[in-house]
Amino acid sequence: MAKLLSVEIGISTTRIVEMDYQAKKPKVYKCVELKTPEGAVSDGYINPAKRESLKDAIKAVLKENRIRTKRVLFTVFSGKIITREIILPGVKVHQINAIIESNVTEYFPIELSDYKITHLHISTFRDGENVGKHKVLVIAAEKVLLEGYEKLAAEAGLNIADIDYVGNSAFQAVKQSAGAEAVMAIKVEEENALVTIIKQGTLVMQRTVNYNIGRQPDAPIDPEDAARVLVGTVMRVIDFYTSNNEDSKIEQIYIMGGGSRDKSILDMLSEQTMLSCRVLDNVRGVVIGKQAEDAPVNLYAPAIGAGIQSVGFDAEKEKERHETNYVSASILIIILFIVLIGAVISMSVIPYNAAMIEQRSLQKKQEQLAPAQAVYDQYNGMLDLIARVRYGNALTRNSNDGVLDFLAELEEKMPADVEFTEFSSDDAECTITMRVSDKETAAGVIKNLREFETLSYVTVESIIEDAVDADAGGSVLENNATTVSFTVTAAYRVETLVDPATVQPAAAAE
Repeated sequence: MAKLLSVEIGISTTRIVEMDYQAKKPKVYKCVELKTPEGAVSDGYINPAKRESLKDAIKAVLKENRIRTKRVLFTVFSGKIITREIILPGVKVHQINAIIESNVTEYFPIELSDYKITHLHISTFRDGENVGKHKVLVIAAEKVLLEGYEKLAAEAGLNIADIDYVGNSAFQAVKQSAGAEAVMAIKVEEENALVTIIKQGTLVMQRTVNYNIGRQPDAPIDPEDAARVLVGTVMRVIDFYTSNNEDSKIEQIYIMGGGSRDKSILDMLSEQTMLSCRVLDNVRGVVIGKQAEDAPVNLYAPAIGAGIQSVGFDAEKEKERHETNYVSASILIIILFIVLIGAVISMSVIPYNAAMIEQRSLQKKQEQLAPAQAVYDQYNGMLDLIARVRYGNALTRNSNDGVLDFLAELEEKMPADVEFTEFSSDDAECTITMRVSDKETAAGVIKNLREFETLSYVTVESIIEDAVDADAGGSVLENNATTVSFTVTAAYRVETLVDPATVQPAAAAE
């Protein structure tokens, strides 16, 4: 296969990989990095006012590194890209796209004319009740998002080969590293993070982490808050996976992306998950050339993954370009088949008449179902009333209720052999120091706390093993030679109140 440039444009850094495209064993020739012009990209969208400066920066770094490849593939990370996992009937793989197109309105409550739809075939069931059926990830991206990259490529003198979704890019980079036990890949960037679980080369689940939740639009993202949101989401994903896959555990966590440079994130994840965590330093099945040997794989892995196999948001662009190159030959062929085309046109009258009959039938059904609109409006009115009553009731809750609910749950669920030595609390969170007989019991207590319905997250501050004073008495732990003390910080779960009057109908539907 011919070379192409696989490009990932981040808020502060743009990474470019020159490599073989969709080859059986692709080779990476060069990896280069450049500073993204300030304000050029936000949540994956290219700012039109900054597109020229971004184009100039890309052209300059390509010239500086003597890269002449003109085909380009972009991988895009945006919280606005919508995904949905679905199960499709056991049709042939090449028929999947047609089924998705005919049923896409059932998957996404959006104005489809503003979006492009593609999909990633995850797996085909080999046993069970779904045997023969396909698990597919359907992906929708706004056309305006994709057009920004198309215009950038044209202005930079590059030819679009495709635009990939970073969820697929990260999956392709790690899928060969997942064996019998599952692995988790976390791509950490400045605005978002992506958490992916893979087992035996199959995508099991994927979640996007948005650090912007609860933050003013123009306010900077606090690194500690972002790390807390990331760790909390990772813990919930692990708990969900474990509860649904009791016979399989997560063996390894790989970190990639710009955030993999921050060792504190790696340390925090290792401590909280109690799993082996390391940066992704190898993409299996890919050959790294001499000029790319010094490039940190953890930073370029998503771009490399996109070059292995992309989802096809813009694959038709390259097809159109090839078709244009053969216009002259096509004209000659068309002349030879004018008579046949005339015959085809005459035969098209039959399906046209059938379509007209179907249209009249649908119009009649629409008239028959018109009375149902009044029932539907009544139903929506009742939903609105119920939402307002629930909102009014929620407003009566006191900020101390979270503390009281937690203490009640603590009394109900905590084992009797746990000794509490310190407890402090405010309306938002509490800090508890506990003492138990051994580390295994400590791990069980921490796991139990993380499953509390009254808590949004639990972090472990310290775990200390102490010898027991033989003369001390009265403790539930007095028969043990050692005890384990640990401190946790737990945040109370707080219900986010949204006034139904402020919710737009479209947003409510979503």
